[in-house]
Amino acid sequence: MGLTASSQVDTSKLVKCLPVATVRQIIKDLLSGDSAKLQLQLTESQLIETEKKLHLKDSIINSMKDKEKNYLTIQEYNKEQLILLNNYSTKVENDLKKEGRKNNVRSVIQSTLLLSLTFLLTKK
Repeated sequence: MGLTASSQVDTSKLVKCLPVATVRQIIKDLLSGDSAKLQLQLTESQLIETEKKLHLKDSIINSMKDKEKNYLTIQEYNKEQLILLNNYSTKVENDLKKEGRKNNVRSVIQSTLLLSLTFLLTKK
């Protein structure tokens, strides 16, 4: 029986050496990439917050528009009520004037009849 053994591959042959300037540039690029990712995350979170604020402002504006519509509806209803009350008031005033005239005519007729009867009774 034979025993077989294996060993690790020699890594010294696979290692490549880069110039120091190139390694520095790679490090700078990696750092700027990480910085850009963080900046992107910050910008995205700011965008989300801005969208939330915009949504809140839109809901406030829509609420105020609804309130304005309700106010205008109430105002129109109050105008209609005022017109109706003015018409009713005018009608009542006219009715009272008619009653006053009727009472004046009755009073004149009654006075005339009373004077006539008095005259006739005193003449006999």
